[in-house]
Amino acid sequence: MLIDENNPAAKESSETTWRDMLANAKILLAAIDGAILAFTTSGISEYSLNTGQDSQTVKRTDLASLMLRRKDLINQIAILEARFGIGASVARRFVPGF
Repeated sequence: MLIDENNPAAKESSETTWRDMLANAKILLAAIDGAILAFTTSGISEYSLNTGQDSQTVKRTDLASLMLRRKDLINQIAILEARFGIGASVARRFVPGF
């Protein structure tokens, strides 16, 4: 099901979409790392996550969720970087389509 065929994202190339997802994941990871660092090195109980597009307040009680989200983002970033061959050599297997 296509939600909105007039959305500019529907007209982007797949590579552009994946590169945008990689950039967004890195921005979110940096914001989450900032929150985790603030909670673990100071006595604050609330922190504002600011990704540049929106801001969300998280509490010290959210630390476990932040750590889990951080782990998921690191995995997502690794997968996207592997697809683009960023960081390490990547072996590719080409299979004929016939």
